[in-house]
Amino acid sequence: MSKTQRLTPSILNRLIRQEKKKLNETLELGLKHPSEAPRATKEVKAEKLSGSLESHMNFYKACCIKEAAIKKQLKKIQEAKKVLKKKMIENLD
Repeated sequence: MSKTQRLTPSILNRLIRQEKKKLNETLELGLKHPSEAPRATKEVKAEKLSGSLESHMNFYKACCIKEAAIKKQLKKIQEAKKVLKKKMIENLD
């Protein structure tokens, strides 16, 4: 006797996600069939990735610092807008 399994919506969604992932990988590598993907991928040593990871972390930190400065500027602009809005309303009365 063979064991059969019901095809539930969750199982169907999981199968669709897996196939979609395979197809996207195939398209990204410019291949004709998903079975060609393992041959087209390259293995990279950890030393090469560590430098890029470090540069990404440094850039992330710089972005955080810049974001904080921009937030301060935005806060000043918003306060100035409030003051100007109050003055405009007072002048209309």
